[in-house]
Amino acid sequence: MAYLVLRFGIWTAIFTCLFWRLIAIVRVAVRHLQRLHQIPCSKCAYFTGDYRLKCTVQPMLAMSEEAIGCRDFLYRHEPLERHSQGKNPCGACMTAERCGKAKHQQKHLLSKPKFTYLK
Repeated sequence: MAYLVLRFGIWTAIFTCLFWRLIAIVRVAVRHLQRLHQIPCSKCAYFTGDYRLKCTVQPMLAMSEEAIGCRDFLYRHEPLERHSQGKNPCGACMTAERCGKAKHQQKHLLSKPKFTYLK
């Protein structure tokens, strides 16, 4: 009987240690992914989307963790025509006056556009 209790106790201890180690690994992975989601390159105006030259200003830092605090970051706005068709959120508007969605005017008053397109 003592043999069965000892055997069950050892296997329980092993599985408990493995379970807690798995939880620790998942927590580290989630923190790392949250950090990677802070990389602003895909929303930057200087981001090309080409794998050979990802950024025209900082090509060595583009799409890496070092780019999180990039001082050259410039938010890329989508064209206004796509917004007026309802494909983009109001945060992508260039100016509040040109937005046709009246219920989002309050949101526009709180945020100012960072730049406008030159035509």
